[in-house]
Amino acid sequence: CISKRRPPLFRLHSRRRRPVSGMATKGATSAPHVDGLVTNVLTAVFAVLLAAYNPLGMAWPAMRSVNLLVYAGVMLLSVSTGSSVIHDRLLHAPRNWARHPLRSATEWAFWLTTVHAVQRAVLSTPSGALVATLLACVVCYAGDEATRLIERCRLVRSAKTFDPAPEFFASGARIAPADARSVTMDEVRAHNKRDDCWIVVDGAVLDVTTWADAHPGGPLIITSLGGRDATDQYKAFHGTSMGARLRAMCVGSLEASPETTPSPAQVAFRQLHEDLRARGEFSYPLSRTVRPMVLPWVLMAAAMVCIAAAGSSAAPTAVAAAGGALAGLAWQQMSLFGHDIGHGNVTGYFADDHLIGVFLMPFFGIGISWWKATHNTHHVVTNSETHDPDIQHMPVFAVSPRMLSGFYSYYHDKVFKFDQIARTLLARQHLLYYPIMAVAKVNLYVQTHIWLFLNAAATSTLETVAMLLHYAAIGAALAALPTWPARAAFFFASLAVAGLLHVQITLSHFPMETHEGVAYTSGERSWWHMQLAGTMDVDCAPSMDWFHGGLQYQTIHHLFPRLPRFALRKVAAEVAATCDKVGLRYHRTTFTAAQFIVMDTLHKTAVKCADAKMGSDVQAPLLWDALNARG
Repeated sequence: CISKRRPPLFRLHSRRRRPVSGMATKGATSAPHVDGLVTNVLTAVFAVLLAAYNPLGMAWPAMRSVNLLVYAGVMLLSVSTGSSVIHDRLLHAPRNWARHPLRSATEWAFWLTTVHAVQRAVLSTPSGALVATLLACVVCYAGDEATRLIERCRLVRSAKTFDPAPEFFASGARIAPADARSVTMDEVRAHNKRDDCWIVVDGAVLDVTTWADAHPGGPLIITSLGGRDATDQYKAFHGTSMGARLRAMCVGSLEASPETTPSPAQVAFRQLHEDLRARGEFSYPLSRTVRPMVLPWVLMAAAMVCIAAAGSSAAPTAVAAAGGALAGLAWQQMSLFGHDIGHGNVTGYFADDHLIGVFLMPFFGIGISWWKATHNTHHVVTNSETHDPDIQHMPVFAVSPRMLSGFYSYYHDKVFKFDQIARTLLARQHLLYYPIMAVAKVNLYVQTHIWLFLNAAATSTLETVAMLLHYAAIGAALAALPTWPARAAFFFASLAVAGLLHVQITLSHFPMETHEGVAYTSGERSWWHMQLAGTMDVDCAPSMDWFHGGLQYQTIHHLFPRLPRFALRKVAAEVAATCDKVGLRYHRTTFTAAQFIVMDTLHKTAVKCADAKMGSDVQAPLLWDALNARG
């Protein structure tokens, strides 16, 4: 069961052609299938005929050769990638019209409209023809992959779960082999350094020293748990397909003792986790997980209508501001969908969701790789003043008076100092909170490019291109507006409304309990205890779930980060009942009340700035310090 995990739809490495059954022999390269070769040839011939004799080509004979170039480029991609959509539409047209008349009519109308628009817009020059060819190839490939993704809806509607083999961790199927040596918890605690790191997962002691740097979520997630039992943290993010790797890192079996006995809260929440898995709550039917992606496109289309109408309006500035607000709301909603993508909660596979996030980056303008690097760390060390990048915002914000004495950030690998500039800003942080949130999206742009410049990810080039497309789209929107006041209104309205996302994120953590270092030191400070203590939920009506996009249930999301968005409300009631059962507090309040709680937290720290002592060797922070507030 464990070894039969389905390969992801997308791969971050090059694809390899599979040998044809019955034709491949050992030491020899398999020949391409005859049917596939004939299909490719017929597709190319049909494309040439379609390019030369389509109605638009006949209407504009001067465009016929350019049109041929466009279709040749599309067919070249089809031949090289085996595009099933192109083959089906071109070679089985009669069958498609008979079986799917509405779909065929829609596709044909879209094709005619697109070709007409492209011919009129860019195909008058050779360079325009080349650009159109490349774009056609990209659209062809993206459409093919999107079609395959949609087809999988039928296969994953209710059956696929992120944990296909929950019995892997059941009693009698432990990671550590039966003859593994016994290791005490004291010995595990001694291995808590970056160059000597052990953790415990389900009773197995693992040496993860060499694996830390290769960990997809970043090394800090591993090293911050060094010398601790990380069973709950591991199960919260991973399925069971890592069994072989874990066994390879196993150095022993944890010796049972009173301190390794789980607390009542751990027992209760672990049982809840297993119950959720047994019921299939960790399933990802695409018919539901992709649904939140529809609204952002509708909002952006409405924003484009406002941009087009501003030129002929008697009040272009007001119309442009309305368009900017709609665009900002579209960014906010697509960023919430990007949050689902970053956790692999759309298709259920990290590689698939990561590439979907890259392709959507031109829309919402946030680097998916940067976001995952910070957010994964935040989840494991929630509200740690020294480890969590999402609360390390000095000299702009400090959520705890302890931070006024300065602190070392293990994420940024630097010291955050309390100096005169920090004192000036932090003393007014409760007044600056909303103005800063209104332009905080600009910092996301900066952080994305800093991360892409300093880190070599598999998709860094694609992400850089995606961000440039995002900026180009904003520039095109501004250029389409008639006056500079209208452009300013659109730009700042879009940033301010998009800033709702930052308010939604921070209000769940800023007013909550913080701590120094990493917790998880005992059964009473377990994963479940710390997530409940450091996170607050927003109590809202179901009709407002679209607005919050799952962030209204941050506590539930932190306890079960692989739980899809649509299941959060139902599970919240079970978490509340479990908290009552074990005597833990489940923090929940209204959206309006949460704003006052955040303001009160920031104000309490602000009033202590006047008495806080500054270090004598502290220098004024550089702009880089402020920009490195990656959270």
